Amino acid sequence: MAKAEAFGASVRTEIWHWYSRDHASASTFFSRKCEELEKRLENPSEEQVLEHRSYAAASILASVAFVEASLNELLASASEPNLSVGGALGELPQDERDALTALMKTWGRSGPSTLERIQLVLHLLRRQPFERGRDPFQSAADVVRLRNDLVHYPAEWRIGVGVTEEEVHRGLSAKLEGKFAENPFKPKENPFFPDRCLGHGCTAWAWKGAFALMEEFFERVGVTPSYDDMREQLSTTTEPLS
Repeated sequence: MAKAEAFGASVRTEIWHWYSRDHASASTFFSRKCEELEKRLENPSEEQVLEHRSYAAASILASVAFVEASLNELLASASEPNLSVGGALGELPQDERDALTALMKTWGRSGPSTLERIQLVLHLLRRQPFERGRDPFQSAADVVRLRNDLVHYPAEWRIGVGVTEEEVHRGLSAKLEGKFAENPFKPKENPFFPDRCLGHGCTAWAWKGAFALMEEFFERVGVTPSYDDMREQLSTTTEPLS
C-alpha cells in the first residue's frame, strides 16, 4: 500500500507493507518443502538432511515472526487514516485506535514479550484475554519456546543411548514429544531435540499453533487480519484439501 505527499515541487511516496503475510507464506512454504523431501527420499544424503533441517528451522522461525508481525501491524496501523486492520479503514472505533497508538508509543521496541503484549492488548480493549495453560495460548507459547531454543541455542551435550527417565521428562522435549510426527531421517536413538524434533510434523504443528492464536486474537479484537484473502494458500501439506 502506498501514499503520496506533496512537498513544494517534490512528491514523497511512502510504502506500507504487511510483513505478516510474507512470514505466513514463508512458514507454510518451508513446511511443504520438508514434506516433499520426507515423501521423496528414503536414504537421504548428508546434504539433503541438512537441506531438510534448514527448511524445518526456517518454517518455525517464520511462524513466530508471523505472530510478532501481526501484532505489531495492528498497533502500528492504528494511527493511520488510510489503512485497514487497526487503522481507520478497519473495524475499531477511534477511542480504541487511540489507545493502541498510545500503547505502541509506550512500548517502543522494548517492553513485554509478544504473548504478554497480546494479553495486554485484549485487556486494554476490554476483550477477554486468553486462558493460560489452554489452547490456543499454550500451544503458541510452546512454539515460541521452541523458536527461542533455536535462536538462542543452549549449547550442551545431547544424550542418546542410555538416557535416564528423568532426563527424558524434562525441558522442552517433555512438552513436545508425542505432539507430532518425528523427523524420519533421524534414528530413534538420537535425542528428541533437535534431531527427531525438526521435521515436517513439527513445522505443521508450529504453524497451526501460531495461526490458531492469531485467528482467535483478531476475532476477539474485532478486526479483519491482513492475511484474510490468502487463507487457502497457507497450507503446510502438498496433499489436496478434503
